[in-house]
Amino acid sequence: MIELQSHSVVSDGQLEPAEVVEQAAAAGVEILALTDHDGVAGVPEAMEKGERLGVEIVPAIEMSSVHEFAEDLHICGYWIDLKKIKPACDRAQQERFDRAKEIIENLRGFGFDITIDDAIREAGSADSIGRPHIAHAAGAANNMGPFFEEYLVPGAKAFVSRKWPTAQQACEIIQEAGGVAVIAHPYWDVKDPEQVEMLIRSLDIGGIEVFYPSHTKKQTNHLLKLAKELGISATASSDYHGPTHKTFSRFGAYQTYDLGQPEVPARP
Repeated sequence: MIELQSHSVVSDGQLEPAEVVEQAAAAGVEILALTDHDGVAGVPEAMEKGERLGVEIVPAIEMSSVHEFAEDLHICGYWIDLKKIKPACDRAQQERFDRAKEIIENLRGFGFDITIDDAIREAGSADSIGRPHIAHAAGAANNMGPFFEEYLVPGAKAFVSRKWPTAQQACEIIQEAGGVAVIAHPYWDVKDPEQVEMLIRSLDIGGIEVFYPSHTKKQTNHLLKLAKELGISATASSDYHGPTHKTFSRFGAYQTYDLGQPEVPARP
């Protein structure tokens, strides 16, 4: 089984990197990418554990970016040089921290008794703060969906747009680090098929995450046809975040609909 997106406590996952690999091995995963958001600190640990358990680990990252069609567009990078991409990770983490402070100030304006230190405690460190951590710190652990809709999604009351990088800049950062840029779950971030196609054609990418839990058969077929036409890889993932995650709690959750087979982008 191929799983080219998963998350650990380095970003918004529930498990340590080695534990993610253990769960993947138990599920029959043969090739895995740990794609923490804007961070690669967990990759060496995952690679070491993968070597012990016989799981091939592709060094990877998931970069958050902005695009005219989506204020939080995700680009995965595979086969990256961890040292070369670190400066971009450092900048992205600082941007993440500054953005979190803005969001928290907005929430405080709506009466929430929350501080940046509360969010840091939820995240485990200042460089991995995400909106789920902010929501937990605000006391919305049992009401995440409605809370996000009201306060933390684009256009919501407390939302703050990301400022850097653009989607194309994210692709360039990945390529400069020796990697292959792949647009993650296109239909998760953009709903309109025409915009999805325009987005894919506008970016310098080496792959599309075609097979994904929320992608319908029609969406999967559309993405697969685009990947074949453009001569780029059709990747797959269950976007594993941990065993009790509400949405992404297991490996092997995506469907191929017998349309094709997942691919791993070739090492540049």
